[in-house]
Amino acid sequence: MSDKPAAKFRIGYITATVWKNEVNGSTFHNVTVARTYKDGEELKETSSLGHGDLLNAARVLQRAEDWISGQ
Repeated sequence: MSDKPAAKFRIGYITATVWKNEVNGSTFHNVTVARTYKDGEELKETSSLGHGDLLNAARVLQRAEDWISGQ
């Protein structure tokens, strides 16, 4: 994976991050999904989603898929 994401899509507390990978001349993408939350004053991320997060997760994943398809 690259050190910098190829793209990021965020709705509310949910972010989908697209990573571009090149192996043996082939390009492919991976996507990570995270929920941001506050622990005291510190911002943290988790991959655990609650019921209220699922629609936004689906939406950011659709945006990531649309972006990847356009590459």
